[in-house]
Amino acid sequence: MCSRTLYQVGGTPAVWEAALVLVLLAASSGAAYGQAFGRVEETKSNVAYFYHAKPGEATVQISVWGTVPRPGIYEVPDTTDLDKLLTMAGGAPLKPLQEDRDAPEITVRVYRPQTGNEAKSKIFEAKLERMLQGDAPYPSLRDNDIVVVETVKPDEPFGWQDALSVASSLGSLTLLAIRIFSFRR
Repeated sequence: MCSRTLYQVGGTPAVWEAALVLVLLAASSGAAYGQAFGRVEETKSNVAYFYHAKPGEATVQISVWGTVPRPGIYEVPDTTDLDKLLTMAGGAPLKPLQEDRDAPEITVRVYRPQTGNEAKSKIFEAKLERMLQGDAPYPSLRDNDIVVVETVKPDEPFGWQDALSVASSLGSLTLLAIRIFSFRR
């Protein structure tokens, strides 16, 4: 009977362990696959993709466009409300009001794909102010809905920055004209 140890055959136990691991890795056939993460594979684009659901929970994919801080495709539980979705997208673009300025007008629209064709129909439209007051009932969100947040800023009065810009442009044009006429002489 042969009673040799690992040291007599050659190598240390660490070398033999590493060799065993390599043999086992080489013997495993096929590629290793991980668990699928939402439906991100279906998007086939470089758009931001956000997944906000627990594993195994029924989800819907909703596109969020417009003036939100984080537009993109959101995969959320199918029970998610519109206000929660907008919060996930960073909320409405609210900025502190300046003196003597009107607040921007923010409109939220939801479009839903029609069955059988590529057209989308508008199913919801409301000003953010109405939504915050509870005057606009939210629609339930479905797969492939599109949420658009649009911010329209009111016209701003002609201010000192605008006057300075016009004066600077006129000064540059005057200097250019003087230089051209003095160069001809």
